[in-house]
Amino acid sequence: MNRYAGYIKQVPQGWWVMLRFSRDSHPKPLLNEGGAPQVFTCELEATRTVNRHLLAYFNGKYLREGEIASMEPTEREQVFGSDGAIYRKGRKIEVERKRAAA
Repeated sequence: MNRYAGYIKQVPQGWWVMLRFSRDSHPKPLLNEGGAPQVFTCELEATRTVNRHLLAYFNGKYLREGEIASMEPTEREQVFGSDGAIYRKGRKIEVERKRAAA
């Protein structure tokens, strides 16, 4: 769960870039447009590709259960405001929330 990996694997033709993200159960090779694993002739180029893809993943949009997490206010924030307080007739009503025991 939530494991990430990126490394290069030597094959007879050159180097494969292997990437594992949290949604995958095991590392998979980087595929070219034809669907076959992309082979790099230079070890340094393959390593740079691993770094570029992992950074792009971590710096990209966050995903959660099939949707993109955004900065738009949630339904709760639209009703209660971002501080979680309730406002009635122009007055702020403090709301105390207790967490359930685990």
